[in-house]
Amino acid sequence: MMQLSREERLLHIGKMTNVRDLGGYETQEGYYTKSHKYVRSTCPSGISDDLKEQFYQYGIRTVIDLRSDYELVHQPHSLKGYKDIEYYHINLLQNENMSVLPNDIKDYQDLSGFYIFMIEANKKQLKKVFNIFLNHPYDCTLFNCSAGKDRTGVIACMLLDLAGCHEYDIVKDYSESYENNMAMIKQLEEMIPSEDEKFLGSDPRVMMKFIAYLRENYGSTKGYLLNIGFSDEEIEEIKENFII
Repeated sequence: MMQLSREERLLHIGKMTNVRDLGGYETQEGYYTKSHKYVRSTCPSGISDDLKEQFYQYGIRTVIDLRSDYELVHQPHSLKGYKDIEYYHINLLQNENMSVLPNDIKDYQDLSGFYIFMIEANKKQLKKVFNIFLNHPYDCTLFNCSAGKDRTGVIACMLLDLAGCHEYDIVKDYSESYENNMAMIKQLEEMIPSEDEKFLGSDPRVMMKFIAYLRENYGSTKGYLLNIGFSDEEIEEIKENFII
């Protein structure tokens, strides 16, 4: 296995943007993340059968849709019910107790606060996500939100951190969403107040703040997974299934 470039990770499926394989990152222990194991993606909605087949031929057999119920209604997932692909919906904008928002969040003026809120308010949902990873050791799994940037970006960060990847690569993987989604971002900038435009990007500093919070409060993604109920053996199994 060799380190893969940004271009080699990017999947070209029709006009979809920001569809990327998480393989080919070197870990701090000298291993590499596997290709055709995890694919982070924008939502495949309204795509043709030919493009569905492209995903299928790439190896996708499990899908985790991280979007809200509202998003599902307005943009149905095209891979749901396609051949033998297993589809799961786990809403990462849903939480049972809004009061779990950490006090630290008031210190953040950017998307890092949202990411921190996400992992604190949705521990049950995140346990479901990682249980799917655990229970599908051999499948190629696609996980998506709408733009493949925020909810998808948090899951990608946690997977890469668990694998032992360098923080530089984790941050870089996150930041690539901005360029990949440039056309979409330009359209959205015309529809929202200028002060909100900062939430459309994927500034590396945002991910650095999120990782710093994860380190300070849990030590690592492994520490977070222990906190939400996984055993050392289960966490190691998820990790081992992702590296080569």
